[in-house]
Amino acid sequence: MKRINLEDQGQDILWFLVDENGTVKCAGPFQSEIWQGAHIPLEMVEAGEKCPIHHPPVLMYEFLKYDVESIEEVADGEA
Repeated sequence: MKRINLEDQGQDILWFLVDENGTVKCAGPFQSEIWQGAHIPLEMVEAGEKCPIHHPPVLMYEFLKYDVESIEEVADGEA
């Protein structure tokens, strides 16, 4: 699992917990239920760049307006 941390600009979403396929399993500190099931193409994720995401029907292969702050390896179930 990977934890993708976003820069903090006062938004409700600061991190995603993503499996090896790029599927969002959990998000936080708020809105986890909204983001679960979204796809983040891990091969495109880089610290200092906008976070790519696909979450139909709302986001179709777009980028969040927040930069990725860091990417961490985490154990299953760890947020």
